[in-house]
Amino acid sequence: MCQDDIMRRMKLSALFTLMVFALAGCGEGGEDPGADPPDTQESAGGMPGMEGAAGSGMTGEMMAHMESVEGIGMDSMRVMLPMHRQRVANMLAQMNREMSDMNMATDAQWDATVDSIRADLTTMPEMSAEELQALMPSHRARVMRLLEMHRSMMGGPGM
Repeated sequence: MCQDDIMRRMKLSALFTLMVFALAGCGEGGEDPGADPPDTQESAGGMPGMEGAAGSGMTGEMMAHMESVEGIGMDSMRVMLPMHRQRVANMLAQMNREMSDMNMATDAQWDATVDSIRADLTTMPEMSAEELQALMPSHRARVMRLLEMHRSMMGGPGM
C-alpha cells in the first residue's frame, strides 16, 4: 500500500470518527450557532455526557472532538464544518446553562473567549478551505482555553 493510500485511509477514518462524535452530540437543527438558546429549551441542544458535576463528560468529549479535527484535510474540513459548528454551539449553550444554574458570574477573559469563538462560528461558513484550515489552530486553542476555564470554574478535576 502506498503512502497516499495510507494517508487517505487515515483521513477517512478520522472523518468517520468525527462524524460519529458529532452526530452523537447534535441537537435540533436550524439553530443559530452564535445564539444562546431560550431557557425553555432545557436540554434540546445538549450533548450526551454534558450533564453532571463540573461538566466533565462535556470536557472530555470536546477535547476528543477538537483533537480529531486537528490536522484534518481541507476537503474533510468543509464536510465536517456544519457538525463542528453545531457541536461547539451546543457546548457554549451548555456552559451558559451550567453557569446560570449555579449563579456564577463570568469575567472579561471568559466573555472575550466566548465572543471570539462565536465570531469563529459565524465566519467559518464563508471561508475558503484554505482560510478555514489556517483558522483552525487558533480556534482550537480558544475552545480548549474555554474548556479549561469552565473546568476550573466548575471545580472539576484537571485535564
